[in-house]
Amino acid sequence: MKLFVSFLFLLSSNLLLAQSIPGNSSPTSYGIGWECDRGYRKLGQECVKVQVPDNASINYQGNGWACNRGYYRAGQGCAKVQVPDNASINYQGNGWACNRGYYRAGQGCAKVQVPDNASINYQGNGWTCNRGYYRAGQGCAKVQAPDNASINYQGNGWVCNRGYYRAGQGCAKVQVPDNASINYQGNGWACNRGYYRAGQGCAKVQVPDNASINYQGNGWACNRGYYKVRQGCTEVQVPENAAINYSGNGWVCNRGFKRINDFCRQMTKNEFQKKLKEEQDFIAKMLRSKTDLSGDCETEYKTNDEVCVKINHVELDCNESRHGNYYNDCDVTLNYRVHTDYDGGSHLDVDVECEVYIEYRGAQTRYTQSDSIDQDESHSLYAYDSDREYLNFNFSFSRNEEITSVDITSAECEIDSIDLY
Repeated sequence: MKLFVSFLFLLSSNLLLAQSIPGNSSPTSYGIGWECDRGYRKLGQECVKVQVPDNASINYQGNGWACNRGYYRAGQGCAKVQVPDNASINYQGNGWACNRGYYRAGQGCAKVQVPDNASINYQGNGWTCNRGYYRAGQGCAKVQAPDNASINYQGNGWVCNRGYYRAGQGCAKVQVPDNASINYQGNGWACNRGYYRAGQGCAKVQVPDNASINYQGNGWACNRGYYKVRQGCTEVQVPENAAINYSGNGWVCNRGFKRINDFCRQMTKNEFQKKLKEEQDFIAKMLRSKTDLSGDCETEYKTNDEVCVKINHVELDCNESRHGNYYNDCDVTLNYRVHTDYDGGSHLDVDVECEVYIEYRGAQTRYTQSDSIDQDESHSLYAYDSDREYLNFNFSFSRNEEITSVDITSAECEIDSIDLY
């Protein structure tokens, strides 16, 4: 009986559906409502036939018409495209475009007049000087490359060879001091790994015990399991149920344990669930955030109190040259906040190190280049204290580089050291 009733209900539903949609239409693919068949368009609650004029066809959607290739819409019909000499029907099919080697002039196409040492350009409607020549008025002049130089990437000028830098209208040899090599750009020098720039030379990095040459190669960093204290490295004392933290210069309680001063206590069920929710909220916040600004938290080893630094804002301001077509230098302003949960009666001396990375490109350079500058700042923090600081980073460029594009790629601040007083 249930099967028969269901069959009747299905049959009545289908009949109702058939009665509710107009002719020349079909149910939608998702089962709700109806849509007109191809060649028909919706008019109120009906489907009426599309009236296709001469030299037209049903359009892609099927509910209207479009002019055939070589025709354009004129009122309710299609008119033929009148193609002038040295032209062809355009890509869209509803107009015309001049053939390669010709340019549009009024309602026709004129021939491109190509001077000596030039060729038809990429678009085909003009000319460009051949490699080794540059545009001079209505012609092309030869690039005069001085000694120790070559034709540049664009082909319309010259650039000094590797190991030389631009000096006026020529190229001078880079004078490389001891323990240095030609830099990445090829127009200067950089100290070798394990050395840092000191005046016009390179001085050796003095690495203390339990430290290694840093990532940049021009300083030192404590090995994993040690943290920086003034000019040396002190071993991290890790309590039970804890491990060395991600940064390698402190410790963190194992999952399921909570930090209490110098040891880790197992969390209660409620504490663990609360911690999980905090982690989930943090991940969601990071996913919503679009910032590339980096922060850092470190722990004072005697009190196990935390000190954190977070970048609030970074701004780039570039100063144009007198001629206004390239940059002399750029200033990056960085604002950060440092704070602590220290609750003692003394104070913490905190050193913060911030570094800004930029990418830049010049008219005479083939590749994007990069640079970075770091600065240190000291803070005295008392119980539950915080402080803000503004830093200015100046990136200067050689006039010969003719820098035209500069972007900040990242900014980082980290806690360099914490001392309890």
